[in-house]
Amino acid sequence: MTKSKGNPLRLKGFKILLGLTGGIAIYKAADLVRRLTVDYGAEVQVVMTASAQKFMSPLVFEALSGKPVLTHLFSGGFVGTRHISLAKEADLILIAPASANIIAKTVHGIADDLLSTIILAGWHKMLFAPAMNVNMLENPATRTNIEKLMKRGVSIINPGEGLLACHDEGKGKMASVAEICEAVEAKLLGQGLLTGKKVVVTAGPTREKIDAVRYISNYSTGKMGLALAMEAKKEGAQVTLITGPVSLDIPRDIDTVKVESAREMLKALLNQAADYLYMSAAVEDIVPEEIIHRKLKKEFLPNVIPVKKAPDIVSAFRKKFPDTKITGFSVEIEQGKENSLYKMETKGLDFIIWNNPETEGAAFGHDTNEVTVFSREGKEWFLPKDTKRNIASRIIKITTGTGA
Repeated sequence: MTKSKGNPLRLKGFKILLGLTGGIAIYKAADLVRRLTVDYGAEVQVVMTASAQKFMSPLVFEALSGKPVLTHLFSGGFVGTRHISLAKEADLILIAPASANIIAKTVHGIADDLLSTIILAGWHKMLFAPAMNVNMLENPATRTNIEKLMKRGVSIINPGEGLLACHDEGKGKMASVAEICEAVEAKLLGQGLLTGKKVVVTAGPTREKIDAVRYISNYSTGKMGLALAMEAKKEGAQVTLITGPVSLDIPRDIDTVKVESAREMLKALLNQAADYLYMSAAVEDIVPEEIIHRKLKKEFLPNVIPVKKAPDIVSAFRKKFPDTKITGFSVEIEQGKENSLYKMETKGLDFIIWNNPETEGAAFGHDTNEVTVFSREGKEWFLPKDTKRNIASRIIKITTGTGA
């Protein structure tokens, strides 16, 4: 089995029952099965309704899951209490796509085929990814049904907006495969460590304009910050990600504020009271003293560009929000520990993460990282090279006092 760089079999050992209902969005389910089995290492059992089989052949999902696809309540080698056994064995029952029909049946306890009987028996393990026409989704009956599911503790992955298969425009597109996988992870791996907490994460570089087309910046890609934001979301936090210019696929359920300069990041950050701040952004240290609001022709470029220090974002945040637990990041090559501890002390941080860009597979641009965590109390944790998601998970446990 090939391991994915970003998700090295994080769900290995988990059993997921994937229910497929009728709808054009079912085409995404093929990639979903592949991702869950190959990239995440989960064991997936597919169950298809009669309507689902009109859109895609069970053979597709048998090939991808390596298991026979179940389609009927009263056929196959084992019938009896098959629906009960399947519900008991599954760690999660994921319905994607979830049609308006299956949502309505679930709300009203209707069990007239294999999938609906499994849902009735395993209702406490449910995760729905709705997909339907915008008018069907906005129908008061559907909206009421979804609200009832949520009140009963059923998790819903909100559909996206855009051009639908029927050529209508609006909400109703099934969430992306990446978003569904994140929701599955949160359901299976999340421990609720940050439930009820507000977490702010900064990510990526800042750009400091020289003129209309040139700027000073650095190599940060924002991957570490996004990993922290996604892990905090998985643990139940209300998350705000403040990010400089990055090219990342940020989940829709993470509130995101996009900025460019250090000054813009400071302004955005000072509007965010939080329980925890993870200052992962590589804020550029210097800014030009003067910005030219046109393109300087090459022949008129000065030999020297006067610069000044960028605003001290963390210190300003600490002054306004003295009770926030702040974790900073330190990119250091020489005297890394000493410089990191000095930064933690002078900026009023509770923790600081030191990463060395000269370490292979660490710091800027990589999907992996290797860091050392220091606390104000003098504790130290070395986190050997791992995926940034796994590193982020450990950082959150250390900095929230919920584990190491």
